[in-house]
Amino acid sequence: MTFACTDCSRCGKCYDKHSTCPQCAGPINLLEDACPNCGEPITDAMRDAAKQKYLAKKRIEHQKIVELAQQAKKRREQQERPKPVYPWEQRE
Repeated sequence: MTFACTDCSRCGKCYDKHSTCPQCAGPINLLEDACPNCGEPITDAMRDAAKQKYLAKKRIEHQKIVELAQQAKKRREQQERPKPVYPWEQRE
């Protein structure tokens, strides 16, 4: 593969490109064609597994963000807001 991100735009197409080799347990870059230590080929299945793991993590993060937003909205709605008093509505 020749594609490599240089700036993350959080588009959802990225995933953790670093993993470990199943053969020698050494660090590998999933953008490469083979492990630099033992020469084990890096397969599309390995890349797909890393991508699915990344997307699952992002789904969990998104759910937490939605939960926090709902809790914040509930707290805002429970707070008593002062009613504006306009001078023409005041009776002296």
